[in-house]
Amino acid sequence: MNTPIVKLSDKDLETVYEPSEDSFLLIDALEADLDVLKAMKPVMCLEIGSGSGIVITALAMALKKHCQCYHLAIDVNIDACKMSKKTAAENLADVDVAQMDLLNCIRAGNVFDVVVFNPPYVVTSDDEISSGQILFKAWAGGANGRKVMERVFPKIPHILSSTGTFYLLVIEANDPEYILRVFMDLNMAGEIVAERKIRGEH
Repeated sequence: MNTPIVKLSDKDLETVYEPSEDSFLLIDALEADLDVLKAMKPVMCLEIGSGSGIVITALAMALKKHCQCYHLAIDVNIDACKMSKKTAAENLADVDVAQMDLLNCIRAGNVFDVVVFNPPYVVTSDDEISSGQILFKAWAGGANGRKVMERVFPKIPHILSSTGTFYLLVIEANDPEYILRVFMDLNMAGEIVAERKIRGEH
């Protein structure tokens, strides 16, 4: 998979999450599954919390010649939405972008074959989640770093197709084994597909 070109100005960085090791790990995980994804021939792909748009753009670029797939990026941050659209355009990828809070405007219907989510996962106080600082929403995860992502979990079985795959990025502090048990209770099978140790996170 080619890594998309992302052009963020100093002004952009005030409100848009800069692609970092977590973004690249998610792209690497998708790349490792690329043959499976190509064989799946997904019809609809979704990224929740697209930020700069680097991940959904990488996926759209990789699948472009193999299937006719609709790619949708959503983010609560209007500046992130604009940047996601810009990143897709810069890399000649066809991605639609919508501003919304997580999955609040997505109807249940089991239509998405691939759903990708790099959530706010940093362990913080709950106050930081509701902070007026828009950039805080990109990383502040509240207690156990799971406060935001847990709003999404119950909805995943209702938006994912019967053969669909959900890619979720978490850190050790989020308790990945607990998260896997949550999805087992939702009648979904899960596994850890990629890991990386970086300073201050795992």
